[in-house]
Amino acid sequence: MPAPSPYDPSKPSSPDVRRRAFRLLFLCLVATGVGNSMLFAILPPLARDLEVAEVWVGAIYTLSALMFLTMSPVWGALSDRYGRRPMIVFGLSAFSVSTLVFAAGAFAGQAGWLPPLAAIVAMALARTLFGALGSATNPSAQAYVADRTLPAERTAALAGLTSAFGIGGAIGPALAAAFADRIGIVPFMVAVAVIVAFAALAVRLTLPERTPPKEQRRAINPLIQFRFAGDPRLTAFMVYGAAAWLAQAGSLQALAFYVMDRLGEDPQSGLQLAGVALTGGATAIILAQLVVIPYFKMSPRTLMIAGSVLCLVGNLELVIASSYGTIVFGFLLTSFGFGLSRSGFTGGASLAVSPAEQGRAAGLTTATAGVGFLIAPVTGLWLYQVFGPATPFRLNVALAVAAVLVAALHPRIRAAVSPVEGDDPDRPSPV
Repeated sequence: MPAPSPYDPSKPSSPDVRRRAFRLLFLCLVATGVGNSMLFAILPPLARDLEVAEVWVGAIYTLSALMFLTMSPVWGALSDRYGRRPMIVFGLSAFSVSTLVFAAGAFAGQAGWLPPLAAIVAMALARTLFGALGSATNPSAQAYVADRTLPAERTAALAGLTSAFGIGGAIGPALAAAFADRIGIVPFMVAVAVIVAFAALAVRLTLPERTPPKEQRRAINPLIQFRFAGDPRLTAFMVYGAAAWLAQAGSLQALAFYVMDRLGEDPQSGLQLAGVALTGGATAIILAQLVVIPYFKMSPRTLMIAGSVLCLVGNLELVIASSYGTIVFGFLLTSFGFGLSRSGFTGGASLAVSPAEQGRAAGLTTATAGVGFLIAPVTGLWLYQVFGPATPFRLNVALAVAAVLVAALHPRIRAAVSPVEGDDPDRPSPV
């Protein structure tokens, strides 16, 4: 893998160049967000159509989440060593291929070419490919932005970037619901794969990458990278992030089933109603990250506390919800809170480490999503199936209480009371 060309401090790129680069990454993450979030609307009705139990849907998420959890820190560390752009291109390309494989498995199951369980296995393997290789995109993109922002502006900049995935999340379920009635789900997935492939090509050809590779002597493997999560500077942010993602992943996986069962809807109607609710939740995340955070300029700690409180209230609403409106309202609150929380722990972790460690830190904060989606099939779908529809949301209430306590009381997070002012003299000049 070729290293980036040497950085010339005498010829830094202009702010306009950096803005264009950030916009390109933003659009790439929007496209991958569409491809990822459409599954939360597609899979529950597809499972009912194939007549497989909810727990098998969980298997699709589990394998993907395990690989995402394992490999995200590795890709983040590799981006420190070889540069951000190669890892971003690789991750986008892998996402495109995995989406095509997923579409092929879904088509084979619906057409009767594969038994239902075999089709589920094919889709699970496709998502495993995404988790293992497509996970290179997010930590590398986050590290790219961290390289090129001052500490005082980094939390807002990372919030803007991660909101791109939320925008894709808002668009994905709505598009999936619309295309289910028109051209069909499989052609829609193929179209998403093609768009992401073009995004990979655009990054390869146009994204500026002149940051010099960092000198790295440590071996790169998952165990060594996860050991970094035990660094006292990061541990509290990692624990908080895992709890936040676990609650969010459990809600995402259970919501469509919850709508169908709580309201007595058939799979097709459930797809439409769940798509609207998921879109609303993703929009709430976008509002939190693109409007509220830049406007109020809250510290990482404030974002973490406020986000957890809103998640607590939203999940309590979901537990007692008895109508479609109350379900949507509860999910909107939890999603808005998650938007604040995610930006808080991501920005706090970035500010806690040195410039040479940005890729590794971004890999670990990204891996917290893998923790959530790895465990959520048990805490979400299994609890849902065995103990009743409201059980996952009761667990989320407990997780939110724990997150509030960590954010309020842990000394490392209490130190993150305001954005760092000024620049780090050891930080490389921005590209």
